[in-house]
Amino acid sequence: MTNEIVGLVGLGNIGGGMCRRMLEKGITVVGFDVSPVAVKAAAGWGAAIERDLAGVAKRAHVIVTSLPNPAIVRDVFLGSNGLIAKARSGTTFIETSTIDPNTIREVARAADVAGMDLLDVALSGEPPQALKGELVFQVGGPDVLIDEHLGLLEVLAKKINRTGAIGSAKTVKLVNNLMSIGNVAVAAEAFVLGVKCGMEPQRLYDILSISGGRSAHFISGFTNVVQGDYKPGFKTSLALKDLNLILDLAKDEKYATKLAPVITSLYHDAVDGGLGEDNFTSVVKRYEVAAGIKIVKE
Repeated sequence: MTNEIVGLVGLGNIGGGMCRRMLEKGITVVGFDVSPVAVKAAAGWGAAIERDLAGVAKRAHVIVTSLPNPAIVRDVFLGSNGLIAKARSGTTFIETSTIDPNTIREVARAADVAGMDLLDVALSGEPPQALKGELVFQVGGPDVLIDEHLGLLEVLAKKINRTGAIGSAKTVKLVNNLMSIGNVAVAAEAFVLGVKCGMEPQRLYDILSISGGRSAHFISGFTNVVQGDYKPGFKTSLALKDLNLILDLAKDEKYATKLAPVITSLYHDAVDGGLGEDNFTSVVKRYEVAAGIKIVKE
């Protein structure tokens, strides 16, 4: 991958990690973000910064996008000054945002009409994994196109799962996030109950982390909860955003979810309570209030 030029639109937590990873592997990164803070950081790592999407599209034949929500993805790709309007024929887009499958299908159709290719990528992991190239990628699209860009994908991810057609990776991402966020919500309820019943928090964590009810997010997240550490890896506000996407997807599919609305309500409560910028394990704090206890004694 040395001397490869890759465009990167979105230089935030995950995009920033991918930016540094590519630079460390000798890839020239041409970046764009609306955030001056993100731009300054990326420039400090050695990325070339463009003032607009057209600048990125002019310089890069492969463009990775890491964006906050479906509306921004549509604007970045489909706007009059967006990537599809400004990129060269033959450009490949690697779209990694957490969005709904209908949006990525719409973008892929527009790209195809313009003579461009797109890979539907959903990622699992947090900024530290992005920085180390240890993300997990779900990738939708033609195998021949995946094979063509496998070198770049392998720089960014330790595991690559091929999911099928465009839209399939975003679907896998959303159903996985429903499981992940649901696991944390149940763990928060159970953990605070255990502490309220008199269990010492660290001892309770040590036991539950090797018991049948554990999950990957419980093991990684609640080791910080018992220290009162809610620094964000995956923000509570982003968890709520994903839950709303999940409810919309279920509605589109005429699928009656039972647990997802309850979990979404819990996260609405957490965000409304000022916890949106904390890690998504911060729902523990809402249970602490209800139980009248604190896991970490002040």
